Amino acid sequence: MNDLGKWAWLIGLALLVLMGALSGFVSMDLAIVSDIAVALAFIGGIMHLAKGDRTAFFIAALALGAFYSGAGTLFVDILGNLVAGILGGAATAAAAGAAGALVMTVYEWVMP
Repeated sequence: MNDLGKWAWLIGLALLVLMGALSGFVSMDLAIVSDIAVALAFIGGIMHLAKGDRTAFFIAALALGAFYSGAGTLFVDILGNLVAGILGGAATAAAAGAAGALVMTVYEWVMP
C-alpha cells in the first residue's frame, strides 16, 4: 500500500511534466488528463510524501514554484517556453503533493 502513494505521485509528476513540455510546442486541451494528474499527485502527497521529512519537501516545492515564476524570461523564446513548461508541470505536481502532505499535517495536529 505504501508503494501505491509513491507511484501515484510519480505518475502525476510525469504526466504534468510531459504535458508542460509539450505545451511549449503544441496547443493542447487535455483538461481531464491534467485534472487526473493533479489528483494523483495530491493522493501521492497524502499517502507517500507525508511520511518523510515534510519541511524539506515544503521548502523544495516553494523554491520550485518561485523559480518557475521567472523561468519564461530566462532564455530565448523556444527554449524558455520548453523550460517554463517543464518547470510548470513539476511545480504543479509539487504543489499538489505539498497540499496532500499539508492535509496530513493538519490531520495529525487535530486528531490525537
